[in-house]
Amino acid sequence: MTTTLPVGEHPGPTRPGAGPADQRGTDSTRSGLIRAGLVERVSTRLGWGVLTAILVVVLLVPTACFLVQAFSPRLFDQGTAWFTVSAFSSALQGVTLQGMVDSILVGAAAAILAAGTAAGLAWVVQRTTLPGRRLASLGLWVVLLVPSYVIAVGWQTVLDRGGLLAAVGLYVPPLQGLFFGPLGYTLVLTLKGVPFAYFAIAGPLAGLGRSFEEAARTHGGGRLATARVVGPILLPALLAALVVVFAESIADFGTAAVIAPSSNFPVATYNLFTSLTTYPADFAVAAVIGWLLVGTVACALLLQGRLLKGRSFAVLSGRSRFAQPRALSARGTVLVGTFVSGFYVVALGIPILGAAVSSLLEPFTTLSPSHLTLAAYRSVFAVGGLAGPIMLSLKMALINACLTVVIGAVIARLLAARRAGTAGRVLDLVLVAAIALPGLVLAAGYIFAFNLPFLSDIGLHLYGTLVVLGMAYLAGALPSTSRVLLGPMAQVQGSLVHAARVHGANGADAWRKGVLPLLARSLVWAWLLTFAGTFLELPASELLAPPGTQTVSMAIINVLGKSNLAAGTALSIVALGIDLGVILVVLGLLRALAPRGWRHVGAQLA
Repeated sequence: MTTTLPVGEHPGPTRPGAGPADQRGTDSTRSGLIRAGLVERVSTRLGWGVLTAILVVVLLVPTACFLVQAFSPRLFDQGTAWFTVSAFSSALQGVTLQGMVDSILVGAAAAILAAGTAAGLAWVVQRTTLPGRRLASLGLWVVLLVPSYVIAVGWQTVLDRGGLLAAVGLYVPPLQGLFFGPLGYTLVLTLKGVPFAYFAIAGPLAGLGRSFEEAARTHGGGRLATARVVGPILLPALLAALVVVFAESIADFGTAAVIAPSSNFPVATYNLFTSLTTYPADFAVAAVIGWLLVGTVACALLLQGRLLKGRSFAVLSGRSRFAQPRALSARGTVLVGTFVSGFYVVALGIPILGAAVSSLLEPFTTLSPSHLTLAAYRSVFAVGGLAGPIMLSLKMALINACLTVVIGAVIARLLAARRAGTAGRVLDLVLVAAIALPGLVLAAGYIFAFNLPFLSDIGLHLYGTLVVLGMAYLAGALPSTSRVLLGPMAQVQGSLVHAARVHGANGADAWRKGVLPLLARSLVWAWLLTFAGTFLELPASELLAPPGTQTVSMAIINVLGKSNLAAGTALSIVALGIDLGVILVVLGLLRALAPRGWRHVGAQLA
């Protein structure tokens, strides 16, 4: 006999032994999921509110307080006019205008050279069988982590009158003059820009395949014709590389801090710094320079969008085949190997060797064993010496790395959620804009935002403390860290947490057991990048460090400013060694202590 169920009713439990107790379990599970969904919605809204407040305090308010000085000096008691454009007329002339022009020209030259070098390195790593090509890719991370002022100091120790060349009897004054000018700026900025350009180009080049090259060759095209076919396809990656390196170059302060004091070649960032630090300070002109830097980067981004608008560059499909590495001949191996080795010799070998020798050599002596000494290193670790700045920077970097990764992970998770909506798009836009914001401009904003009288009236004495410096570190690192974590967070499905909750795990255990193993490597790398950048950070340190306090970057620049080349290079080497040492220790601990599943599963997302 067949029983027909009424419309809208469904059969009950069908497995043997199912009964009312199972139905109560099903109801309990459904209620738990409903409560979990409600908690998730409430926590998401609370998270948006907290993150909005953090970004407003550490990013938007300081930047706005500084940039508004260009139009309304009266607002912060820096003048009598509520609205004026006189600061623009003062800034758009003389050395200030020349500095902006110089920055644009040097930035453009560095972008072109860095993109060309990065394209060559990407082709070597992705398309050839050169032995050790993977090490070439890994070496770019080292170049990325070394601050520009450390590379500039290294080259200075080679070319300086008391440097490496002078110690071996090869000192050439014209070479030193060339370094302290546009060629020196361009060299250092190019070297620092290559990693950014490489990461923009390598991925698209790897996914391009060889079908377009083979089609061009089949129709009789030579190497030039093949380049004309492949080049336009890689245009988005090439433009991204050019814009990123250009933005990094014109906003760079580390190179200017080393080269500008000894040269007659002004650049925008150093002009901005001197406007803020000389007496009397010219905050209005400094704000105008800030507007010019931000506007220049915006114009570069608009030009990039204009060139790509209305054009399709989609070449990947289900039938796409990745290119097989090209076997190099003996002659090709030598030529390509020379190119790769030459880059690393110029980027790392020469400056590190010059710094190492200068730190061990007695001033203005020839290179011989009898003239080598550890006096410079003893001065670094002497009581009351330079060990204090090292420890301060180490503590600040550890704290900032932890805070940035936690907050950045929350931001990335919210941006990756499907329900991000308008708030997510606005937050994403703010973070992208903040990445392009020069660090010196952001740091200058803290001078005004946290030195307001009403803060003192309510008992918040923040300006001139390490708290403000730490906030500036957080503001500088948070945008890029959240963008780094966005990709891994977007790959993690929300069902993982729900599945853990269904099996009885609370919210914290669900994340720890169901999600953290997938994100462990990505979080560790984000922590390391933040730590490395904070430990040797210069712009915010120069402007916001409390009186009588020095970070390690400030100590390096100050010691070199006193013409103490040996102590300055010794401190640079010690600081760089600590930076890289922490990275190796953390990666070693991850490998030794993390569960095996964390290392293997997380590696797919890192």
